[in-house]
Amino acid sequence: MTTKSINHPWGVSDKFRTRYGNTWADLDFVFEAKISAENFSDDPMNTTIGELHIAGQRILMRYKDLIAYAKLYNTLSDNLYAEKLSKDTTMEISIKGRNFMLNKQEIGKLSTTLDDAVKTAIKGYQLGLYI
Repeated sequence: MTTKSINHPWGVSDKFRTRYGNTWADLDFVFEAKISAENFSDDPMNTTIGELHIAGQRILMRYKDLIAYAKLYNTLSDNLYAEKLSKDTTMEISIKGRNFMLNKQEIGKLSTTLDDAVKTAIKGYQLGLYI
């Protein structure tokens, strides 16, 4: 268990795990244990900020990766909800060369997870917490 987690997947109830599935329930972004304040202030875009946990895989993310994927999947999620696709419809997505088949709810959670991670990272820096 880590406190530097965005979604705290260990706290997802069995009810939600059953309803949305393990991929949705376990999706998370975990920040690095220690991010150098100097590195983040000198070259924030190339600072390794943490890792995305998705479908049993862990993908190391730099700050610029986090921002780019947050924008990409926010747009995709908005479009999927606007199209009113069935919740069972899956779509192939790619993150840093790894492909995943996700449904609408999983893409929505991916979008909010990445967006929350971007906001948390910048707030941590502004407050001097350096996550």
